[in-house]
Amino acid sequence: MSKNIEKLIMTKHDQYQNPIIDAYLADPYIFVADDFYYLVASGKAMDTRYLPIYRSSDLVKWEFIRGAVSFGKEGAWNRKNFWAPEVTQIDGKFYLYYTASDGIAPKNTGNRVGLAVSDAPDGPYEDLGVVVSNASLDGSPFRDIDGTLYLYYTVEYGNSDGLVAGQIYVDQLITPQEVAGKPKLIMGDYPWQEGPCVLYSNESYYLTFSLGSWGKGDYEVHWSVSDSSFGPFLKEPNPLLSSTDSVKGPGHHNFFVDKSGKNWIVYHGWDNDFTARYPRIDPLIIGDKNISTIGPTS
Repeated sequence: MSKNIEKLIMTKHDQYQNPIIDAYLADPYIFVADDFYYLVASGKAMDTRYLPIYRSSDLVKWEFIRGAVSFGKEGAWNRKNFWAPEVTQIDGKFYLYYTASDGIAPKNTGNRVGLAVSDAPDGPYEDLGVVVSNASLDGSPFRDIDGTLYLYYTVEYGNSDGLVAGQIYVDQLITPQEVAGKPKLIMGDYPWQEGPCVLYSNESYYLTFSLGSWGKGDYEVHWSVSDSSFGPFLKEPNPLLSSTDSVKGPGHHNFFVDKSGKNWIVYHGWDNDFTARYPRIDPLIIGDKNISTIGPTS
């Protein structure tokens, strides 16, 4: 292990231990607000709501707060799935983008990226409806250096706009709940790529995403780099995260900056017996047009 990586690990969070929460919490997302860290993840919460929210002051001890959103009423768009939450703060409000389905469409063809809003980071969040009107999932908001807000997402099966399932597109957000309706393909080099998110650093844009089967050991995080948020993105052959002897199928990640200014990656990974996907964090190292991490760790 290099001395630079050792220095990154030895922060005031040097007591953190993976997994950071002993619970099945897939697709974890961490953000900082009100001097706390908040983690929100896919699925049903223990209070019968959905998209469980946890809070921590130090990335070590976490407490469950509540499920972010309620189950939709009959005929609503959000009656099933509840996946891939991400939160961004705009003008003092917290906007939570997530994937859900009406529960009627066959398999996952009813998935859409929608939105909920709250005045507080720990919710509860009020649903505002669908943002991407056609088959879509894994919406990830990104504010560019000029202030423009974009939404990256993966196209789902059953898209009637002619967009190809499993490919990553970006569209501008005119308002937090309205896209421009001009999606641009930015990554379609693999049969299926999902969980996109973009990181900007040192005049470079990093488009990162997950490949493989989420329930198997071949699931892993890949990355690409560009001089523009719209690409073209140059693929890197080596994954950012891949399976180890103790962590299987690491993926559906995101990034955050801690209260001391250090960069981290948050992701889920299966245990050896594939019984649960647990949330994990590791330091992120950003270089000159490259990113790396020591993860996945246990």
